[in-house]
Amino acid sequence: DAVVKSFDVKTIIMPKVQANTKTFEDLIDAIQSKNLKVTTPVPGKDYTLGDSKFTILAPNNTSYDDTNDYSVVIKLVFGNTSFLFTGDAEAVSENEMLREEYDLKADVLKIGHHGSNSSTTSKFLTAVSPKYAVISVGKENTYGHPAEEIMNRLKQARIPVYRTDENGTIICTSDGKNIKFNVDP
Repeated sequence: DAVVKSFDVKTIIMPKVQANTKTFEDLIDAIQSKNLKVTTPVPGKDYTLGDSKFTILAPNNTSYDDTNDYSVVIKLVFGNTSFLFTGDAEAVSENEMLREEYDLKADVLKIGHHGSNSSTTSKFLTAVSPKYAVISVGKENTYGHPAEEIMNRLKQARIPVYRTDENGTIICTSDGKNIKFNVDP
């Protein structure tokens, strides 16, 4: 809701799934207060965002056991740079994207589900083959995120990792050729 309230939002892309949480209710209230229409994500659909474009890669199903797998996953391309934003998508969604044979390769991977061991499978990480990884995770969270298994997987792949619990706000910029971060990995 804070994003919808703070920015001039023109398009809301989210699955038709309901949640019984205050966060979800606040989001719906913010959407309604601005008279915005919700667009259902369609895998493979492209959108323009300034000089960049992004493609919806997930969700690829209409029924999941875990609500995290309804996460909208997008690949953003700007010039010769690319970014894969996975939300809270877990292994089920990752495997669907692999089966669909989407072009998952990206320079920057926003690690799924805060670095939980339910995401960022070896096969998925290999397909993305990122130069950099970003983990959005709360400091001293009770879930133990990011999982040691995922951190070891990233270390073995020699991928520099940027973490919000260690670095605070992470700003990644691209000029279409080069990618820069405001903090060290």
